[in-house]
Amino acid sequence: MSKSVLANKIGYSLFEVAKENNALEQVANELPEVAKVINGNSDFVTLMNNPNLEKIKKINLIEASFAGVNKYVVNVVKILAGNLQISLINFVLEQFTELFNKHSNSVVVKVESASPLTEVQLENLKEKLKNELQLEKVELNNLVDKSLLGGLKLTYNNKVVDASVRAKLNAIKSKISTI
Repeated sequence: MSKSVLANKIGYSLFEVAKENNALEQVANELPEVAKVINGNSDFVTLMNNPNLEKIKKINLIEASFAGVNKYVVNVVKILAGNLQISLINFVLEQFTELFNKHSNSVVVKVESASPLTEVQLENLKEKLKNELQLEKVELNNLVDKSLLGGLKLTYNNKVVDASVRAKLNAIKSKISTI
């Protein structure tokens, strides 16, 4: 599924508004939580994407559901619901997070490995990525995927670096099949 133009525009606008109003950190903390709540409640998604429900009722429900949440985040939910696109919250989050990470000179890296990495391995990888990518902050999320057989697969900023044994075997298989 490709990213929605609407979601990219909303994510960019949210970043700019939060930046102008010194709310970047708050939005960066609350947006993922709101997305998690929305994603975890299929009834809410169905209700927000229902064209027969009046907009004012949706707005009241959103305001009641997310009372205490940053107003810019709540406004994003209202915009998505108003356009019957509440399920685009993940793409908005992705766009916002990408812009926030660039702004704060940081990155979140998904690290897939065949077995869990030790704290020392994670710390070494973090330092190497900081130096390689010239960033101040690198956060690692280690996920285990036994099908990799060995090595690592890194995903960050819409880039994938696949240095797994499985990828190397597939490359060899591809070369052999062309002979």
